Amino acid sequence: MNNYISSEDETTNAANETSVKYYTIGVEKGIIDPDKYPFTSFLRDEENVFKRAHEEYVALNRTEVSNYGDWLILNNYGILPDTQESLFDRKLVKRSTADNKRKFVNTVRKGDILITGRGIGGLIGHAAIMTTNNWVLEMKGGPGWLTGIEDNNRQVLKHKWFDEHASDWTSVYRCPNKAVADAAAVWADHNYYNPSAGAKKLKHVKYFLTPNVWSLNPSYCSKLVIQAYYYGTGKRKVIRNISKNEGLIVPINIPTYFLNPYKLKFKGKY
Repeated sequence: MNNYISSEDETTNAANETSVKYYTIGVEKGIIDPDKYPFTSFLRDEENVFKRAHEEYVALNRTEVSNYGDWLILNNYGILPDTQESLFDRKLVKRSTADNKRKFVNTVRKGDILITGRGIGGLIGHAAIMTTNNWVLEMKGGPGWLTGIEDNNRQVLKHKWFDEHASDWTSVYRCPNKAVADAAAVWADHNYYNPSAGAKKLKHVKYFLTPNVWSLNPSYCSKLVIQAYYYGTGKRKVIRNISKNEGLIVPINIPTYFLNPYKLKFKGKY
């Protein structure tokens, strides 16, 4: 029995033994902090999220990471790499939903990256970018993701974003260089909504999970965000090198793509 799994948690059935094995790997790799993400939480997330999401991933006929254990590592067990907090922590807050919303809308600004627990297509999490201090740009996803969803890009006011994700945590990340953040936001707006930054939607992008990181259409949520900070920031080396064989960009791993001195700062979860 592991010293971070209590005797009450570790039952003898074969299915739970497998869960113990995968949880132990996460701890030994330094992904999981048992104090922040106990084994009971992992069991809950396996049942509610991970197993279904892995089935979705396999349905894509992805061959580079088909094993469940490797898939967990790819998705960092649903744990934010910097804070080691799970995206699926139960949303128990002392402040009211109204207070939490007020803090969110007063915190986010142009260029900020938003990451929530909802995922699609076998990827853990969902990501979006603030194109102004008020508007959120995203590839929303939804039913039909496996074969692709036409015209899936959208902008939504930050108040509505919060309302749509009120039952989940939204983690807010910020590039410490405001000029870089602003440039990324402008690029995202021009290439994924309106080339003139107007209110009318003139770009129509298909949602499809493709390993081609550099094409603009089709796209998906985390690909949009990384492209904005790669293409939109000029000669600055903001994003690390991404190989053609790297596969899909997992939303929860977005912070690991940023290089110094542009590494993202965690501003809070709401």
